[in-house]
Amino acid sequence: MGFSIDFYKKLNWVAGLLLIGTLLGIIAFSALPEIRDLDLWLHLKMGEFIVKNGYVPSVDVLSCSFAGKPWINHEWLFQVIVYWVKNTWGMDGLIYMQGVLVMTCFVVLLLLTYEESRELVIAPLFFLVMLVYQTRFTIRPDIFSLLFFALYVYMISLHLDKRWSIGAFFVLQVAWTNIHGYSFLGILIVLIALFSEWMKRHVKMPFNWNHEGVLPDNEYRRLRWILLALFFATLFNPLFLKGAAYPFTVLFGLAGDQGVFFANITELKRPILWTTIFDQTRQMPYKVLILLSAGSFFFNRRKIDISAVLLWAIFLIFSLMAVRNMTYFAFVAYVICLVNVSHLRVTDILPFHFKQPQFLYVTALAASIFFIGMFLDYGRDLSFAGYYDFDKYERKSEFLGISQRQFPNKAVDFLEKNQIKGNFFNDFNSGAYLIGRVYPNIRVYMDGRTELRGGKFFTTYKKIWDDGDESLFDEAAERYYLSGAFVNTSAAPASEKLLKMLFGKKGWRPVYFDYDGVIFLKDTPQNNDVISRFKIDFAHWLPKELDTHRLADARVFPYHHMSRAHTLRALGFNDQALLEVDAALKVTPANFDAFKLKAEIYRERGDFQKSFENWRLASIFNGEDDPVLKDFAQAYFDVGDYAGAIKLAQRAVEGSPSDPAGYIVLAKAFAKSKQYEKGYDILWRALSKKSPNLKDVILFGDICLADGMTDLAFKSYEEVLKRDIRFIEGYQKLAQVYEVKEDQKAALVTLKRALRMDPKNEDLKKRIKLIEDRIKGGKG
Repeated sequence: MGFSIDFYKKLNWVAGLLLIGTLLGIIAFSALPEIRDLDLWLHLKMGEFIVKNGYVPSVDVLSCSFAGKPWINHEWLFQVIVYWVKNTWGMDGLIYMQGVLVMTCFVVLLLLTYEESRELVIAPLFFLVMLVYQTRFTIRPDIFSLLFFALYVYMISLHLDKRWSIGAFFVLQVAWTNIHGYSFLGILIVLIALFSEWMKRHVKMPFNWNHEGVLPDNEYRRLRWILLALFFATLFNPLFLKGAAYPFTVLFGLAGDQGVFFANITELKRPILWTTIFDQTRQMPYKVLILLSAGSFFFNRRKIDISAVLLWAIFLIFSLMAVRNMTYFAFVAYVICLVNVSHLRVTDILPFHFKQPQFLYVTALAASIFFIGMFLDYGRDLSFAGYYDFDKYERKSEFLGISQRQFPNKAVDFLEKNQIKGNFFNDFNSGAYLIGRVYPNIRVYMDGRTELRGGKFFTTYKKIWDDGDESLFDEAAERYYLSGAFVNTSAAPASEKLLKMLFGKKGWRPVYFDYDGVIFLKDTPQNNDVISRFKIDFAHWLPKELDTHRLADARVFPYHHMSRAHTLRALGFNDQALLEVDAALKVTPANFDAFKLKAEIYRERGDFQKSFENWRLASIFNGEDDPVLKDFAQAYFDVGDYAGAIKLAQRAVEGSPSDPAGYIVLAKAFAKSKQYEKGYDILWRALSKKSPNLKDVILFGDICLADGMTDLAFKSYEEVLKRDIRFIEGYQKLAQVYEVKEDQKAALVTLKRALRMDPKNEDLKKRIKLIEDRIKGGKG
């Protein structure tokens, strides 16, 4: 006896609810990650300042570099909120606050689009939105902006007929204006709605577009009043007109010197580049939503609501500008997809013999079970996410609590415990954390307030941080009375040039060194006591070994040892770096990074056989990594096995055809094998790639020159100068070719050209003098 249609219908209704409920549960869980955001600490400290002092400062009070300069703190209300939540419920309270806000966003989207029996359409789209939104699961003002954004779309779509809507929009805009700079999006949404309505009434459009979603006259009038209320609401901020205009001034300032931030800050970079459009490992949920929402317009092409098109296009462009904007588009794409397919039914697209009710209900039930299983599997994987806490010798979940990997907490503990005071040079990422932990004792040089700093200041900072520019550092030290430097290595190794500059700087001493950073203090009376007690002697550094008894059989990555090893190597203490690497291998013998670092150190020392042995081990543990193949090929080259180098370099080129390094190793190996022309052809291919290492191109020329292939050497050096006209070594090598050809005058002209670019180069001066003497002596 078969089941009735009503039975299948009720079963599908239950399955649909379970499907949506499961997904909401996964979203609720995934919205509770541990605290990782660095900017949160600045917000907490600023919230404390506002609450304790009773006002919102209009100038910078947190840093040494911009102290007293105008600052529009457009996020002050968010700062007060997070400070209150943290004081009331602790740091986990902040995480739960985020979870509530995220869940509210999804509930609003669900209320806007939910329709019984369409759960199989809603759930996959909801899941894609969650995957995009996960990139913004951080306790920042953005989470409020996303909620306001969802509420604006919801209220315009469903509640314009309500008289209270004007007041509700006004209150929301006042809050948004004082919480985040993206408050202009609220005004933008209303403008899109108004312009769309105007088009429906005054512009002839194809098909039935003029009649889709037309507002009644009273709602159209109310929308105009809402726009006026929003503009008025933006004035309710501590700085009145300046505060209201701030988001727009920042928006229009992006084309100026602020553009430097988009090239250097991850969240400000573009989510899709021409080179990554088809890359399935980058932003795939976002790309899928673009395709699905664009495709939905085709299915609904005769009944398109022009407001949906404008909203979709504007927020697609907005999202393509920066990674942090993707979630706004994801919300829009979700709504657009469901609106555009709302008139479609499964029976409209299935062949006749698949339209029987029993078949449809059983198929829908199977699909619901499939998606429930998929979501539960995803949730299970999330629940296992974690890492090893070496302080407690136990696993730390990536949910709830404070991250043990993201912050330089021990380095800041050192500052706090020893009551160190002064103005500190620091990196972009650690500025907010330092403010949150040790302000006002420490005043930072740099933090994440890009709108305050400006592009010019950031560029100067990058030259110091990345290039170790000593003159710029000295200028900053004098101007801002710097008495310390905080070099954060908790998330990534610091710049070798910066570390060497600070370590070699007279009157500056390292007083703290560990996996999360290095602290240098200026030798002043105020710092004398700390320096005398804690000055670091790198030459006698010994690893802080982990307790392998407590580790037992835990599979861990010994990042403490590896981080210290990288810093020691950067400072030139290779013996001590190797001790740290060996300690890391004691913890994790199958450690690719450790063998890689050992190989690099031995190569620098010229011990090519040991370098080769370690590259071999690194390759065994990560053999499919194309950069490793390239380096392993270089190791073969260094030990004189050119056939082996050719074989591995060819594999590297095949696996990573856009990387010039593999081609250059291959070219050098061919040249060493007396296949010069073939090597040059390969070199030419390397030069056609992005950013080839010009020093390696010089080495190819040197091989050719040593073997008497002067024309190929000359062409190689010329190619170097075509790509960098200021590459001094290129001129020196060209001059060397001219000397081999006994053309002393051409060599002299070439070297003088180089001297004009580097007038302080003593080696160039000596060589020029030597050639001039030859010419005078009749030898030119």
